[in-house]
Amino acid sequence: MVKKRQQLSLDDLHQLKWALGTLLAVLSAWTVFYLEVEAVWLILAVTVAGVAVFLRPSLPGQVPGVVHRLAFPVIVAVLAMDLYTSREPLPALVRVELMLILYRLISYRRRRDDLQLIVLGLFLVVIAGVLTVSLFFALQILAFTACALGVLLLTTLVDASQMNSSKEGSGKEVSAIGTAGASPAWATEVNWLRLFGKVRAATDWRVLALGVGLFAGVVVVSAVLFMAIPRFELGSSFFLDRLITKKTRTGFSENIRFGDVTSIQQDEGVAFTVDGGDPGKLPGVPYWRMVLLDDYREGGFRMSLELKIELARRALDRRVRTTGGVTGLKDEPTRWRFYYEPGVSRYLPLAGGFRELVFNRPLSFHQSSSLRLLALTSEPAELLGFEVTGMETGAIFPDPAYARREASGLGAAKGLPDYRLLALGSEDRAILEMIVAEITRNEALDAEEFARRASGWLSRRHTYSMESSLPPGSGDPLVRWLNSDGPGHCEFFAGGFALLARAAGHPVRLVTGFKGGNWNGFSESLIVRNSMAHAWCELWNGENAWVRVDPTPGAHSVGDPGPEVAAAQARGRLVDSGWSARLDGLRVFWYRRVVNFDQGAQVELADGTKRTVLDAVRWIRGRLDAGLGRIEDWVRSPWTVTRGLLGLAMAAGSALAIWAMLRFGRNGYWWLRASWTRRSEGDPIRLEAGRWLRRIETEGVDAHPDWVDLRGDLLHLRYGRVERRLTVPAIFARARRAVRRRQRSAR
Repeated sequence: MVKKRQQLSLDDLHQLKWALGTLLAVLSAWTVFYLEVEAVWLILAVTVAGVAVFLRPSLPGQVPGVVHRLAFPVIVAVLAMDLYTSREPLPALVRVELMLILYRLISYRRRRDDLQLIVLGLFLVVIAGVLTVSLFFALQILAFTACALGVLLLTTLVDASQMNSSKEGSGKEVSAIGTAGASPAWATEVNWLRLFGKVRAATDWRVLALGVGLFAGVVVVSAVLFMAIPRFELGSSFFLDRLITKKTRTGFSENIRFGDVTSIQQDEGVAFTVDGGDPGKLPGVPYWRMVLLDDYREGGFRMSLELKIELARRALDRRVRTTGGVTGLKDEPTRWRFYYEPGVSRYLPLAGGFRELVFNRPLSFHQSSSLRLLALTSEPAELLGFEVTGMETGAIFPDPAYARREASGLGAAKGLPDYRLLALGSEDRAILEMIVAEITRNEALDAEEFARRASGWLSRRHTYSMESSLPPGSGDPLVRWLNSDGPGHCEFFAGGFALLARAAGHPVRLVTGFKGGNWNGFSESLIVRNSMAHAWCELWNGENAWVRVDPTPGAHSVGDPGPEVAAAQARGRLVDSGWSARLDGLRVFWYRRVVNFDQGAQVELADGTKRTVLDAVRWIRGRLDAGLGRIEDWVRSPWTVTRGLLGLAMAAGSALAIWAMLRFGRNGYWWLRASWTRRSEGDPIRLEAGRWLRRIETEGVDAHPDWVDLRGDLLHLRYGRVERRLTVPAIFARARRAVRRRQRSAR
């Protein structure tokens, strides 16, 4: 006797729907983690409520009725107050979505409530999907989709069960959702372990495997369609990024006080990734320029109004492509792809000038080719991809415009940035002049020689330390640090050098950005983290260019290092390994093939696939040609007795294979199995026929019109002489179809 499959009751379906709906609500709330929205307490409330109502589904029945009556008026009032105080519509909508999901969690849901919960969760998923590019979000959205499909399926099964059961009827729908102060019958006694055991017993694993396969097929087909459909620029994420203000994690802005860059270095998150270029064309220790600061006052550097005006002279609105003024490159320019994380700065990290820069979407920005800066009008709220061609990677930046200003004596003219300005009191100036005299020994030094001596003096006088503080006292704080022997970090060394250079009469400006990067061998890309934030200077060489000066101890202080030093730096570049590097490599692949998958990447992927297929075809053809050539050589070679016997054996084997195929046909599997099975185990054909006879009688298929013929064929296979002309697989297939028809009709 074949045991009949266990069936789930209506209460079991309600409990399953409740569990999946709770999981769906929690997954939806967790998508807000990918947004820069202050709603941690709401996410925590949804999570705690989800766990509570899952462990005790009777809890919503204990919620007073006044809560249900006041819920929506209170939510509307909170939304209005949130919009009035924050002035940001999207974060307010996200918070009200979380409140609605929380309310749906603590109340029993009808069919329309389950559909509303799916729509609420889908809204959060769409928002997070537009404004984030996290790889983990891609996994989360798959889980959300599976839960949503499960809730829809269970909702349909519950409705069908209620319609077909006169015992439960419409009254069951009322009891299924409960009333104020009361819980429905299905929620009073819930044993999740017992329920999951019943689900496992009632599950047809073939149907489950088919469903999982179909879901996986839909995901694969969606990925193929994503790669195959034409690329269209919809622009600025449907303007959703304009409805939310991203909080800058770093200190890269036009006004930096001492300590800001150091605070960035506490963050080990990825700032940007450089992909696609030749690592051999990068310096051993690249410097990524972001912000220029020229005005020092009140203990900090800032970008002066004159420098801001110079940067804003070229304002470009919603452009995808721009040129950077670099020409005359001898070799083929290298293309570098940047994946710039949100929340770093509106200034882009560039090693220097460039020939051409292409964004992955239209953007508005300010650009200065002479300053080698590019600043977006607003900080990007999502990952920004851009490609740079012909980028400078050296430490010397020619500036013909400033050279003409210096030659004409307009270096400190009104309306232009003044890189010599030293807004300090007389006592602070006297201290600086004393230090400069100690450095120069009253010799007339050019700019670069002064930079070397000043960097050496700073390294001897001060040690490097991330835990640094300004000494107490009166006067300028940075001058006090220069006059002390306390430790300092990159900000102190760069700022102190800038004051010393200006006191010596050399134009200088402070630069903030990133230094270095770890090479990821899995993705063949350079990973730059927030902890690599750095500050250095650019000094006018007195002739025609700005020269990079890094006075931080341990750095190459002035200009480009020599070939030997550069080679040693490249060999000493840190290579990421381990699981974190694998995750970074996987994230870069996600950026390449999904986030930044544009028409160019589509063509590149198509060309790569075409080359792979052609290479495979050529390899197969080569192997076939080589094999046929060997056979031809073997046939044409002189025949011997051994080769003759071998040829006869091959011909006999081929003839035997053809005879077996014609003799056994579709029954070949069963006859081979019968030949190889030991007699003690029984004839496999007879055993299979007996199994189908018992199952058909148990399922009640004997009432079917075709049962007589099917039963006769199965009895013949079970007890009669099995003839080779009988199509054994076809008889077993008829029995399988008969059982399935009976199971469907029983439902």
